[in-house]
Amino acid sequence: MRNVLAALLLCLAMPAIAHGPNHHEDGQANLTEEVAAPLHDGDPHVIEPEQPRDPSLAKAFTNLHPATVHVPIAFLLFAALAEFLSIYRGEARLRSAASVMAAIGGAGAVVAALFGWMHTGLWFGGGDTMQWHRWIGTTLGVSGPLIAWLALRHNASRTLLRVLLAFAAAAVLLQGWLGGEIAHGAGHLFA
Repeated sequence: MRNVLAALLLCLAMPAIAHGPNHHEDGQANLTEEVAAPLHDGDPHVIEPEQPRDPSLAKAFTNLHPATVHVPIAFLLFAALAEFLSIYRGEARLRSAASVMAAIGGAGAVVAALFGWMHTGLWFGGGDTMQWHRWIGTTLGVSGPLIAWLALRHNASRTLLRVLLAFAAAAVLLQGWLGGEIAHGAGHLFA
């Protein structure tokens, strides 16, 4: 139990560790110089000035979506890997690890989906990328409790769990790519 709690704390800290300090503060001098330069229509190198940030607690909650997505991404992917390795190796340890990771990943998917809806509000606009990201994320959030429940059942058939984990792993990979497209622009992997 102590190891599970330590893993959870580490996962919660990972977004802050992975993304480091706020890069906007480090480059503030460059931002001011580039914004002061003349704007050219369609120039991708011109940086738009940031809007003032709302310091309220409600605004902080709307911005937590990017930090919460790391838990279901990691846990659902590794749960699928551990579960499918357990099929070939027949090890109960792998099956147990997959169960714990699937339960955490399923719960994390619910949290990430809720924060995603808080992030956008009840706004249904956006292009195709945004629509796919919204509804795949919502599907993962809705299926998360089922994945967690199936993973924690003892001595039950794991066929449905394995099917859901396969779909969840594929959806999480697609979801991460779509989120990157939204956050960093089209073709972000090859830019």
